[in-house]
Amino acid sequence: MIYKIKMNKDDYFRISNKIISSNLVINDDEVTFEIEGGSFNILKRTNYEFKIIESMKSKVLRFFSRYGLLITGILFLFSILYMNIYRVKKIEFNRETPINHEIEYRIKSSYKKLLCFDFCSLNYKEFSRDMQKTYFEYPFINVSCKNNVISVYIANVDEANYTIDTPVIGDIVAKKDGVVDVFYVYSGKSMVSKNKYVREGDLLIEGNNSVRGLVMATTYDKMEIEIMKKINLEQVTDETSSYYDLSLFNMNFSIGKKKSYDLFDKEESSVFNLFDFFSLKKIAETKKNAIIKTYSIDTALEEAKKRIEEDFDTHISNSLEKIIAITNTKTVETEDSYTFTFIVKKYESIGTLSVKE
Repeated sequence: MIYKIKMNKDDYFRISNKIISSNLVINDDEVTFEIEGGSFNILKRTNYEFKIIESMKSKVLRFFSRYGLLITGILFLFSILYMNIYRVKKIEFNRETPINHEIEYRIKSSYKKLLCFDFCSLNYKEFSRDMQKTYFEYPFINVSCKNNVISVYIANVDEANYTIDTPVIGDIVAKKDGVVDVFYVYSGKSMVSKNKYVREGDLLIEGNNSVRGLVMATTYDKMEIEIMKKINLEQVTDETSSYYDLSLFNMNFSIGKKKSYDLFDKEESSVFNLFDFFSLKKIAETKKNAIIKTYSIDTALEEAKKRIEEDFDTHISNSLEKIIAITNTKTVETEDSYTFTFIVKKYESIGTLSVKE
């Protein structure tokens, strides 16, 4: 530490050869100079009078040397409290709907990981509005966070006490032909009635300042599915190998890895993450075997129907939607494959948003 000293000029020159000083200023009978800790201790042991002149810099240094640890602790505590505002423990939905997994995926895509915690800085009001625009078939969607739990409220399609707080400007038109069954108009003017046949592009709900609603109809689709007689598959086994992956400045180290598989499914979960410079992940690899699967005409037919059902399930937007019937109308067999033609009868939402310019 540097000390700024003022003392008698004659006294200073009597001891000047014993200390190391700098920035000497002579003013009449007094001198001002700076010395470090060792020379300051020598000066204190003499009988000469002197005065310490404290500069702002020295005051600040002395303050932080005395209270620096306390200040650091307080700042660390406030940092933890501030970070805790954005920490997420879990996501809760008020009920099961087909769009839960999509909303959950969008929320988790915004996560940032620090140490072993997830943090989310979403603007929940704006995110709620975006979800209401995306899923206009639902009366109301609200996403909020309290006590580190993100809560997602999705109103029932027939719920009476809904709130329209996010205007969706445009019209709802038919995305395919169908016979209208039920419809729910939350905002806008209905242009349909029960048992009305509508064609693709027909106006279903007319919007003025806002449009929201759900139109359910019976539809018919012609679909062709080709199934190869022999296909190469990867079959998951019960054999699993677990280990830890340590990442340090983009260098990875496997800890506790005893087995390696040519084919495997990999799952990983974060144990610790410090700004991606230092992280620890738990890895689980499940072995897979390569197999050749053959289809007869009967098993190929069942596989084709299964693919139609799985594809439908990935695109449903509400729990009312379902496949009513899958009817095989034609089968073509070649040396390598079967091609099936189906008429698929569905009960589905046929509305799509047509935004007004």
